[in-house]
Amino acid sequence: MAQVIELSGEANPLSLQNVQNALALAASSTQQLIQTGAQQLQNWEKQEMYYTFLQDTFLDYSISSEVRFLAIIQLKNGIDKYWRKTATNAIKKEEKQQIKTRALEAGVAEPTPVLALQNALMVARIMRIEFPHDWPDAVSSIITFIRSSTEPGANPLQLPRTLLILLQIIKELSTARIQRSRANLQSVSPEIFHLLGSIYVEKANKWIVFLEQGGTDETTLQEEIEQSLISIKVIRRLVIAGFEHPSRDKGVQAFWVLTHSHFSKFLSFMHGSVNPPENIHRLVGKHLLQLSKLHVEMARSHPASFALLPDSIPLAQSYWSLVVKLGEDFAKFGAHDESDLRSLMERTGLRALLLIRACAKMAFNPTQTFKYQTPQDKEERKEAVELIKSQLFTQDFVVTVMEVLVTQFFKLREDDFQDWEASPEEWERKEDTTADAWEFSIRSCSEKLFLDLVIHFKELLIPRLLNVFYTFARPDNRDLLLKESLYSAIGLAVASLEQHLDFNAFLESTLVTEVQIEEQGYNVLRRRIAIVLGQWVPVKPDELNSSAIYQIFQHLLNKQDGLNDLVVRITAGRQLRGVLDPYEFSPAGFMPYAPSILQNLMSLIQEAELPETKMGLLETVRVAVIKMEDHIAPFTDQILSLLPPLWEASGEEHLMKQAILTLLSSLMHSLKQDSAKYHSLILPLIRSSVDPTSDTLIYLLDEALELWSSIIMQTPAPASPEILQLLPALFPIFEGATDSAPQALQIAESYILLAPQEILNDQIRFHFLVSLETLLKSTTRQRLGTVPRLVEMMIRSAETVDGGSENTYHVISRSLIDSSFLSSLLEGLYSAHEASESTGPRRKTSPVYGVVESDYFSVLARLALANPKIFASAISAATGTPDDQALTWILAEWFHHYDNIGTASQKKLHVLGLTQLLSLNGPDSQPPAYILAYLQSYLNIWTDIVTELAEGATEDPNDPTSGGDYLICWNTAPAAAEQPNEFHEPPENERRRTWDSTDVIHKINIRDFIRQHLRALIIGCGGEQRFQGEWLLNVDREVVSAFGALGLF
Repeated sequence: MAQVIELSGEANPLSLQNVQNALALAASSTQQLIQTGAQQLQNWEKQEMYYTFLQDTFLDYSISSEVRFLAIIQLKNGIDKYWRKTATNAIKKEEKQQIKTRALEAGVAEPTPVLALQNALMVARIMRIEFPHDWPDAVSSIITFIRSSTEPGANPLQLPRTLLILLQIIKELSTARIQRSRANLQSVSPEIFHLLGSIYVEKANKWIVFLEQGGTDETTLQEEIEQSLISIKVIRRLVIAGFEHPSRDKGVQAFWVLTHSHFSKFLSFMHGSVNPPENIHRLVGKHLLQLSKLHVEMARSHPASFALLPDSIPLAQSYWSLVVKLGEDFAKFGAHDESDLRSLMERTGLRALLLIRACAKMAFNPTQTFKYQTPQDKEERKEAVELIKSQLFTQDFVVTVMEVLVTQFFKLREDDFQDWEASPEEWERKEDTTADAWEFSIRSCSEKLFLDLVIHFKELLIPRLLNVFYTFARPDNRDLLLKESLYSAIGLAVASLEQHLDFNAFLESTLVTEVQIEEQGYNVLRRRIAIVLGQWVPVKPDELNSSAIYQIFQHLLNKQDGLNDLVVRITAGRQLRGVLDPYEFSPAGFMPYAPSILQNLMSLIQEAELPETKMGLLETVRVAVIKMEDHIAPFTDQILSLLPPLWEASGEEHLMKQAILTLLSSLMHSLKQDSAKYHSLILPLIRSSVDPTSDTLIYLLDEALELWSSIIMQTPAPASPEILQLLPALFPIFEGATDSAPQALQIAESYILLAPQEILNDQIRFHFLVSLETLLKSTTRQRLGTVPRLVEMMIRSAETVDGGSENTYHVISRSLIDSSFLSSLLEGLYSAHEASESTGPRRKTSPVYGVVESDYFSVLARLALANPKIFASAISAATGTPDDQALTWILAEWFHHYDNIGTASQKKLHVLGLTQLLSLNGPDSQPPAYILAYLQSYLNIWTDIVTELAEGATEDPNDPTSGGDYLICWNTAPAAAEQPNEFHEPPENERRRTWDSTDVIHKINIRDFIRQHLRALIIGCGGEQRFQGEWLLNVDREVVSAFGALGLF
């Protein structure tokens, strides 16, 4: 043992003894020894014979169970990694054969249940991979073991252990996604089913006789009943997963009838027809649950077969009888009544409701399938639907079901009242969340079944429901539990009742009165009234008396009223969200009630203890903030004073912090410019939430960015130093290139609009471009366009500093070079150029194409338009080549891409930039020859853009677009500035309009711009005659003719 500790993992040779020693270390209680053993086992896992040694260890009963358990776990994990033939370092065929054979032989005799289970799981995984091609005799071997286990003198463990292996195999094969695995299971299912069915019947008949007549000892009885239990577990899964159409198999039909008989008999045993020992009583209950699972799963997985199997309609009716019997005592169950019988009755009762609901689904909302159906399949399906509709869901049955559900299962039980008093918040939270867990709650399942019936039998049930409702829904009726159940039904069925029930009249005549009754027990009705209003207001918001509704919630949230206990107030607080949320909500109508409602709501948040409750109530406050818009201002201080203690108290409860940040975002949007006075409170929260060293970054980043964005949008210019100091916190987010980057990019754009001079600050500019360069390299196509646009806006920002001096543009270009942003951008464009130059099967591809390439060239266009000399110098420096060499391929690709530019504004920008390059050597000077070589391309793009922009122009002499450029804005900025902000829009909207309207795209007339540069070009080339003789002569006549028709020279 000491030697294993001293030697490193690689130094230990693989042997059985060393494997067992390493397993012993890994199974010890000392952390250092565990790590040593685990590392050694990991080093061996790719070596031949390692898994054989693991199995040898597992098969050695003299070794401790802890070591054997670890051995089988390691072996099972190795099956997942190295069993398949295609796996790297796959287990050899001979070793696999030995492992398979011994796994079956050992599994049927393993005395320790937990080890037997792990071995069975391992065999099942092997079966999923190898059966039937590489392990064709697996099932026949298992069947042989089962048959021999029933012979006299057989090991008593052999049958349950073999059935355990079979159970895991069926589970594994039935969950396989590959249809072949399920088909393989179905091919052997009839033989297995016949064998297991006979074993189950034999065992069950024995212990049934023993219970009814006695005459055997308890040990023998328990052995028989345990064997029948494992048999029915296997049969249940085999029938569901192993038969495509169970109703067509004679054996399944006979067994199905037997299950109904056994279900009734076992149920009578549970209700006292016999008096077995407690452990036997519990095992009988487990049989009952297995049979109910079988019936429900058949109805869900094979609805047509369920209906067509013999005795299914009487079976469903028997289940309903069980529900009726359960309903008689349902309301009386108390929290301290935890008997096995009650638990069993509730579980079987729930299965009964699930079965009835499954029948309703197969009859009225059958599952659609893309799977091919034979004519027989279609006929069986049609026959099953008709059978269920005509024989099960008769009118009398449907009415009875509705009555039982509403009067028995909608009622609160004694244990509900006990929990209400003992743990009000816990009980309220449970009731709020169990509505979606209808498969596990009798009341929730009853509500779902009730809705199913009301929807499909509307004409039959609604008149009866309303008749009962009108009879009992009066203030003078004091049967509170029945009224609570009826109100629950009215709330659930709102979609079906909205055209049949005058809810506003009921609200004004009954609910307003009942909510004010000060009698014991009316807190139950108050809670339900809040829920019903939360269900009805979103459906008919404009037809209900909103003042009465607000008064009701104002009353329910009042803690001074003794009947408004914690459950009533929390429920009212949650439901208020649905009342405020509809589109028709009017802030003015809510304002008279807002002070007391919001005050009580925030007091309730402080009073609540559960984080889930606090977050639910905070969501209501958030909805109120959104819907009240700027009317929330008087309550802002009160809301904000509530949040810091909640933040501190939340500790590691990150969902609470997310809820607080989301509420703050909504508050900032509602307050608009007035939100600025709260920045000192909120900005530190943002800074701490986006701190890359913070443990909460992964949980709070998205919400913090949303809050940050709302603050920037609503901040008036000029920005405060605190806002500007937060800007560098964006850079790590860009560099991380996470899914939060798009939101951070939007914030950066907002900063450029808010404080363009700050972006060009020496402390910001370079780091900003470095972080964007990182994002440009690793970004996805969805946000590629945003990064170039930010740099384009940054270049434009020079206009706001000193009107766009040469020195400012030089500083910007230097930062573009030093940050490697320009280099990365040009690398992308060069890859696009290579792709466009290559053809054939070996054609190159580039990630930069289409819209992305247009955005890349837009950055170059801005820089070229600002200063052509600085542009050429920057290109040369970024590529490390002379400017003529770099610009030659850039112009080639730029002109080649021009036709792929999608918008007129972007086309114009690119034409402006390209045209400005003609003045590279100065005004009235001849441009370099490598630029003039593209004269034909220049004429083509000029013709295209002038023609396109002329299409929107008018002939009105007072219209600036009469000059042939519809993109020019005419006095829009002053007009916008003179107009009052009637809609209280965010300041950023105005900043964005101003930014867009002052863009050269909307200021420069394209015809004049081209005309001026063309005249300067002609002068620089030595006059018109020389220009035509040396340069225009090389351009196609058709191109010259088309351009000449524009009248620009």
